[in-house]
Amino acid sequence: MRVRDDGKGIDPRFLREESGAGHYGIQGMRERAELMGGNLTVWTALDSGTEVELSVPASRAYAAVPTMQRLWFVRKLFTARTLIRP
Repeated sequence: MRVRDDGKGIDPRFLREESGAGHYGIQGMRERAELMGGNLTVWTALDSGTEVELSVPASRAYAAVPTMQRLWFVRKLFTARTLIRP
């Protein structure tokens, strides 16, 4: 997945430094990508915007949903769409 904007870019300090207390920021995004066996790449330049790319192995991205979890989702989906009549 790749997300790009055409904004002002990210201050390079934020790409290198640890996040502030209570914030996970880019470092947290990288850690989560690694936990999935993936990779997060951030490209940025002042006045040129930012691009964030996440690559994850297909075996993780397309993992089968367990039957019980799927059943729960289907029930929630249809319950939410049930019309309430006066």
